[in-house]
Amino acid sequence: MEANVHTFRIDKLYENFAASANEKGRYFFVLDIHRNIARWSPSAVSDFGLPGEYTDRNSQVVAEHLMPEEAKTFDEDVKRARQGSLDRKETQWHIRTADDKYITCSVKYFTIKDYTGLPSYIGVAITSLLIDAHTDPTTNLPGQIRFLEHLRGIFTTRRRAVVMLIGTMNFESVNSTYGYSYGNKVIAALSTQLREMTKGEGECFRGDGIMLFFCSETMTVEQMTKLYQDYSNFALRMLMVDGNKVPVKLSAGIVVADDPTIDVHAILATLKYAQNRSETTQDGQPVILKNDYMAHNARTLEMVASLRKDVAANCQNLELFYQPILYADENRVVGCEAYLRWHREDGQISPAQFLPWLENDSSFMTLCDWILRRALAEGRDILARNPNLLLTVNLSHRQLGQPEFHQYLLNMLKKKEFPGQNLCLELTDKCRFLNPDLLRHEIVFFKSLGVLVALDGSCLLDLHMVRELPVDIIKIGRDFTSQLKKSKRDCSLLRALCLFAKECNIMVCAEGVEDEATLELIRSFGVTAYQGYVASGAVPLEEFMNLKLLKKQ
Repeated sequence: MEANVHTFRIDKLYENFAASANEKGRYFFVLDIHRNIARWSPSAVSDFGLPGEYTDRNSQVVAEHLMPEEAKTFDEDVKRARQGSLDRKETQWHIRTADDKYITCSVKYFTIKDYTGLPSYIGVAITSLLIDAHTDPTTNLPGQIRFLEHLRGIFTTRRRAVVMLIGTMNFESVNSTYGYSYGNKVIAALSTQLREMTKGEGECFRGDGIMLFFCSETMTVEQMTKLYQDYSNFALRMLMVDGNKVPVKLSAGIVVADDPTIDVHAILATLKYAQNRSETTQDGQPVILKNDYMAHNARTLEMVASLRKDVAANCQNLELFYQPILYADENRVVGCEAYLRWHREDGQISPAQFLPWLENDSSFMTLCDWILRRALAEGRDILARNPNLLLTVNLSHRQLGQPEFHQYLLNMLKKKEFPGQNLCLELTDKCRFLNPDLLRHEIVFFKSLGVLVALDGSCLLDLHMVRELPVDIIKIGRDFTSQLKKSKRDCSLLRALCLFAKECNIMVCAEGVEDEATLELIRSFGVTAYQGYVASGAVPLEEFMNLKLLKKQ
């Protein structure tokens, strides 16, 4: 296929996004999702043996070069993009090359809208995993695999290191303002400056996306913190690219790595957790996990490594507990919420202690899948005795962000023979950062299955979610509930929220109700339901099914 009037917009998009398309091991294509035509990078044409840069039957080309299931999934994603329900996705492909071999690649694709706001194109960035262990062509830095190998080498010889993961907080605006090509120049300039500032003190590496690692065996935590402050100040106030000043706001996590028994992937998960906290809660100030708290830090890293092993072993030592949810006005059990518990030799561990660390680890989605499957299976036993109860299961932002999740849920409900009308999915706090159109589309789908949808207590941080999304239940978190007896403002806010919810036919459920005084307060405000120790804590399945509260019903 030759370039023509239909490829004009594709060419413009290609020029904006395909800055590294000719670098070894990196590929790119832009797909017109309505006409099924695409433009591929020259490197993809030569390495994959494509008929040319332009393909007018792109789905057929993809099908010829991917594993059948991968091609089918991509085809479904294209359909979702046309419907407006796909924003972006990260996955892996196994691509057949020109010499009839398959290479494993990391793939990121995203929907691009036209000037009317309708989804019209998909940009697909492909990176061969074979190049990660060598030099990243944009920054001339070794990749993440080399970083992990470097850490293993340090641990093997029982040496100590301070490690930093640096991310950016406003890079999407840089790309949208200057273009993808310019964005790569910014990353290159940042990496050059980091090498200059750390010369002789350690090793720099390129992580996923726009992440940079720095590992030093000579610097103290205080010196690493000072380095980050100087580097962050440079990026925000002095970074120049092609004669232009480009302010980039950074975030960072810093971890002390000095225990050779800790798995390097646990160090990586901890770094990502710390960097994410720096970005989301500390306005870019570094989050430091250092060894003046030696016992705590070592325990945290050991805990992450241990949990990864338990998840990999079919989630051994993990169990679901269930807490009853009661109607506030009549103390009758309306449902229950599933809570994860992890059993170790040193005691039971609360999810609050390990889930934030695990969220950035590859094992997190395996755990989420196990939780949903186990909850539906055990929930069926609960319904056998109490057929009208509602089972609440938490849904993470990473699950909801998977384009195939709604089909997975549908299949799981059928497989477990669990009625949709007895299920409530509670959207956790980070779901508010997802594309609002994606959220709305998924909620509408859930409701079409009879499934109810709840917003957790973080909705109070983002009230437009309550206003815009067709949810059934608003959850009030225990941190808020615990302050009601002390704060008149909190009482006024909850009272107003209950009035709003009543007008919109939305239920309000208060978590963490620990005493009769708080229970009386929430009743007076019009809260629909509650859960907390005033009724019962979360307990194992058998204990839950034998609660006196249920037997009374």
